Amino acid sequence: MKREQVAIGVDIGGTKIRAGIVGAGGVVYDVPRTIPTCTELPGEEIVQRLIALIKETLSHAGDYEVLGIGVGCTGPLDLRKGMLLEVENLPTLNNYPLLQVLEEALQMKVKMENDANALILAEALWGAGKDADTVLGFTLGTGIGCALINHGTVWQGKNDCAGEIWTAPYRDGILEEYVSGNAVTRLYEQHTGKHLSGTEIAALAIAGEEAAKQVWDEFAQALAYALSWTVNMLDPQMVVIGGSIIKSANLFWEQADTSFRRYVCRSVADSVSLKPAALGDNAGFIGAAALFFNER
Repeated sequence: MKREQVAIGVDIGGTKIRAGIVGAGGVVYDVPRTIPTCTELPGEEIVQRLIALIKETLSHAGDYEVLGIGVGCTGPLDLRKGMLLEVENLPTLNNYPLLQVLEEALQMKVKMENDANALILAEALWGAGKDADTVLGFTLGTGIGCALINHGTVWQGKNDCAGEIWTAPYRDGILEEYVSGNAVTRLYEQHTGKHLSGTEIAALAIAGEEAAKQVWDEFAQALAYALSWTVNMLDPQMVVIGGSIIKSANLFWEQADTSFRRYVCRSVADSVSLKPAALGDNAGFIGAAALFFNER
């Protein structure tokens, strides 16, 4: 009897690394596994912990035919060489040949993709954007990522850096300093002198604290800015927003949606759909695994 084909998907972010067993159609088998990224550790130590996580996940895939390991990683990346470049949120892994190291350690085929591309690919194929031909996506986690999926294909750009909008100028700095998990913490500390997590600041905003509410208002305006110029430039059918910060969408979604529609072409504002990601915390590794099921 032929065994069902699966791929191991891995999502490497600035805060956590998540892995799971994924079948065709984006079906997740067994229980996904998560470890903290621990970005303060030496790069080799982070990679050894990553390899241990993948091996543990593989140990639960004995009933399946494993096609390979798909890795979504925060960028920028050189996909041709399988390397991380100068990655702001993984400083000890800058210029690291991750694909080669993983293939040698695991003796399996490994494919890499930018984590934002992987997450939005999963949403375009099997999630919130499955009924749209062109999906522009944003990932809001430790940092901010952006991706365009056109008819199931990721738009990479000449240097594999399409969607690296985090460095775009905004106010007195760059966009990621105003619309990301780190941004929420930074802005609140500027207002109050207190260093809290995004989750804690969200709870304070819900409770009515003015400083916390102001932070989320600033976040919403920065997101609306990013949405407006990317949507004006790309004219997608749908925009999907995912990442861990989407759990606090009630604090910024309506304001960001209303604001961005004021600054885009009228016909676009009337037609483009803005949706939250549907696949939750699994989207990143599902999209990484999709690299083995969505070859074009």
